[in-house]
Amino acid sequence: MPLRPVRFFATALVASLAFVACKPTPPAPPVFAPPPTTAPTAAPTTTNASDTHTAHASHGKSKKDVTRWGVDSLDVAVDGNTIHLLLADYATNSKTPALLHLRSTDAGANWSKPVRVEAGATPPLAPHRGMDAQLAVSGAKLVAIWNTAGTGFNGRGPMATAISADGGATWQPGPNPADDGLPSDHSFVDCAADASGTFHLVWLDSRGGPKGLRYANSKDGGKTWSKNATLKPETCECCWNTLAVGTDGSVHTLFRDKNPRDMAVISSTDHGASWSDPAKVGRFNWDFAGCPHVGGGLIVRGSTLHALVWTGATGQSGAYHLSSSDQGQSWSAPQRLGDADARRGDLASTSAQSLAAVWDRVSDGESSIIAAISSNGGKTWTEPKQLSAKGINAAYPRVVAVSGGYRVFWTESVTGQSNVWKSVLLP
Repeated sequence: MPLRPVRFFATALVASLAFVACKPTPPAPPVFAPPPTTAPTAAPTTTNASDTHTAHASHGKSKKDVTRWGVDSLDVAVDGNTIHLLLADYATNSKTPALLHLRSTDAGANWSKPVRVEAGATPPLAPHRGMDAQLAVSGAKLVAIWNTAGTGFNGRGPMATAISADGGATWQPGPNPADDGLPSDHSFVDCAADASGTFHLVWLDSRGGPKGLRYANSKDGGKTWSKNATLKPETCECCWNTLAVGTDGSVHTLFRDKNPRDMAVISSTDHGASWSDPAKVGRFNWDFAGCPHVGGGLIVRGSTLHALVWTGATGQSGAYHLSSSDQGQSWSAPQRLGDADARRGDLASTSAQSLAAVWDRVSDGESSIIAAISSNGGKTWTEPKQLSAKGINAAYPRVVAVSGGYRVFWTESVTGQSNVWKSVLLP
């Protein structure tokens, strides 16, 4: 497939920052409008959207009509020298977005023509930043996963998947990985493939009780999924989860726990067959009766885990790096990155000692993308550097290791223009 430069679309962001409990009526999502390829030619598309990420929410009732314009969901996965990107594009004048796969073989300088992923599958239910449609890759095999309509909170329902066996050139519908058969909410998914080609999957659902963390895996590229396991029967209800796999067969899941709402890790040392008890990643003891809609970043480098977590605990608010050398059972003292306004972070690594951390920061009503690099395994970090331009709202950064350094992705908006996604090379 020929590669060509791609026009960047992405998510509009609202600057207000507030935390809202998940079980009471959530805030109204931000308002967007839909974009054509060049200039607007059609009326905005209205969609009955799911709950928004509260960090960019205004007060209101649930299921309020929302108009989305451009890409409001982004996920990225790397396999070898190829970067794979999954976007949810609301430029199609539809109540549901087109899920688009793109790939780059030159560290993100150029991208293939977008390919529709969800054709023939159950349509996605309003994927958005903080609850993005997810993508995982192992060689030529790819799995995309998203949430669909159902009977759960804000109309959320089962998962749907699409699979590709030719590097994303073609896609076909796959099965629902959940084995409970329920039409209720199954969301906040993350997926990662290990060196053996097994796809590991985590999500939140409330089968038979409160929201809990579930796990399944697929050894055949997403054609079938294992019996579901409950990793933690009750967790925070609305924060995204993060999976990381090691070359030694270890699998690790970072999630937000409940009572207190600190982040925690559950680990497996046998390819997901058995799991440890949860271990807190930073004991901030944040007593908060709600859901902040903020997850974290997690990577495995050799025998060391690195995490980037956020807390809203009084006097400690901010983003922190921690590391573990014992499969996530104990963690180093939290090291703050940025200031008290830093949140929504991600991590990547190019070598045993090189790390890149990215996060967003809101100041004076403007959200910016910030990055820092460590060359000594996270002991010290460079001075934080702003990557996004001034005068825009940019948020939810992702970072991956590529040839020549790191590639950072985020979504941003400018008033009156379509939502755009951007990426830069961070040497």
